[in-house]
Amino acid sequence: MSTEIRTLILDRRTMDYFCFGDESNEKLVVLPGLSLKSVMGSADAIVSVYAPMAEKYQVYFFDRIRKFPKGYDISAMAEDTLAAFEKASIGKAHVMGVSQGGMIALLMALKKPEAISSLILCSSASRIPESSKAGFANWKKLAEERDLRKLSEAFGEAVYSPSFYAQYKELIIAASQGATESDFTNFIISLEGTADFDVFERLNEIKCPVSVIAAGEDRVLGVHSSLEIVRKLGCASYIYEGYGHGVYDEAPDYLEHVKAFLADVKQKV
Repeated sequence: MSTEIRTLILDRRTMDYFCFGDESNEKLVVLPGLSLKSVMGSADAIVSVYAPMAEKYQVYFFDRIRKFPKGYDISAMAEDTLAAFEKASIGKAHVMGVSQGGMIALLMALKKPEAISSLILCSSASRIPESSKAGFANWKKLAEERDLRKLSEAFGEAVYSPSFYAQYKELIIAASQGATESDFTNFIISLEGTADFDVFERLNEIKCPVSVIAAGEDRVLGVHSSLEIVRKLGCASYIYEGYGHGVYDEAPDYLEHVKAFLADVKQKV
């Protein structure tokens, strides 16, 4: 059965999402990271991977809005996702943010703490390190040139561990095929809107339980970006060694750490 993609209208902006699991359960919202193409095209595969989470949670995957206006940044993404919470009648949810999705999740918790039960920050950051900016600039340049092959290669090489990328290189590149002008434009605006993200000094305002899951060989944001959140908040964490930024796709036991954290949060309520 194909996963149903649902659409929300948010003050003239359009956002797609899908959900699965028993609606009587607690809500778990997953915010994916930056990508050239929407994850909505991979909904069936995502549902299969996240099926274990649906045993105890109703799981939501939210996309970004379909068309980014100029100047669209992480703050605006957070506002739109909070509006989507209201439109979809989610109420309060655990939020798992992957990479850029974790940045959105942090701002959501700062903007509307009553909507967030807990945060799981996956290969993310509270501010963009200088070490990341050259890579972002290269991605932007390749996107502006519409060089899909080189962009896919540069993105894959940075995100995944060398062994994983070597094994799945052609599949990773193939996943970007069919990218539209709108996809390239959104990707560029998204990169520009991430460059100045910085909520590090506001982290202490976050009062909900937080878990950080990161990788020691992260070549996109650096493991130090995750570790400084852990040190600032004194929160739960798990650091994978031998994995890169995309550990959330590579490590076979990744969701076990998410489940364990959520079970601990529930036990303490």
